[in-house]
Amino acid sequence: GDLDQAIADYDQAIALDPQYADAYFNRGTAYGRKGDLDQAIADYDQAIALDPQDAEAYYNRGNAYADKGDLDQAIADFDQAITLDPQYALAYYVRGVAYAALGEPEEAIADLERALDLGLSSDLKQQAEELLEELERLSLPES
Repeated sequence: GDLDQAIADYDQAIALDPQYADAYFNRGTAYGRKGDLDQAIADYDQAIALDPQDAEAYYNRGNAYADKGDLDQAIADFDQAITLDPQYALAYYVRGVAYAALGEPEEAIADLERALDLGLSSDLKQQAEELLEELERLSLPES
């Protein structure tokens, strides 16, 4: 799809109804796909301000922060997504990946196991299992 056209359409929707959280959410997603992470985050901020119970908006904003390399802020957003939706397997998965990147294997392992328990798509399931194996191998005590 044409992201610029989508963004223009969401601009119009927002102009017509500035309280339309989904328009900010969807425009943020389009900006994220374009690689404009700051604009994506700004739109997710607005979507969250209008609909603070939207776990997916926190999840998406967390991914944008992770893509920017701000893993602490990403984890804070994934925490909030999980608080709002305790069955959010993807949020556990990405938080686990972020913890692994920060060198916190215990937290990473717990989140990846929880994500697998809740159920992931087959490709993510394989990635989670591989990362879990690696983390468990690395966190074994030296013999």
